[in-house]
Amino acid sequence: MATSIRLGPAGWAAVREHLAGSDQERMAYLLARATRWETGGVDLLVTRVIPVPDQGLSQQSPAHVVPDPAVTRELLIACYETGLSLIDVHSHPFATDTVTFSGRDMANMAATHRDFLNRMPADPPVGVASLVVGRRSVAGAATDPATLQLGPLASLLVIGDQRTEVELCQP
Repeated sequence: MATSIRLGPAGWAAVREHLAGSDQERMAYLLARATRWETGGVDLLVTRVIPVPDQGLSQQSPAHVVPDPAVTRELLIACYETGLSLIDVHSHPFATDTVTFSGRDMANMAATHRDFLNRMPADPPVGVASLVVGRRSVAGAATDPATLQLGPLASLLVIGDQRTEVELCQP
């Protein structure tokens, strides 16, 4: 299954600016409408960017970030009530040309993606993905809604007057 994320240039700039504003890890959430293709792919069109302020984090360091459970709960309720998909984004401020998910990130994604998909109604279709952003690099992962298997994100597209495919670091 291939999952793609599409968002506008202003949204992508807001994410990058928020995450780059600190030497501590930071977070943002993206809410998106999902389309499932007959081929099994999922397209996530971002409709809202939600930077998580530092005071909305229960833990934060240069190598670790945890959102306050109240922030996460609000977003999960919003996704459930509106049929939106969830993309969590966090920074690795220590990474430059190549960024990867940590072992902790991978374990967290496997659990939280599966939990999100199991709690959401089957209709409308939803997806769940994660991005990690370094100083000059991005990596992405998504969970297949049918198999609940975590895999690399197929693409991250910034769409506006021009279409730009953001190069993703591969595991």
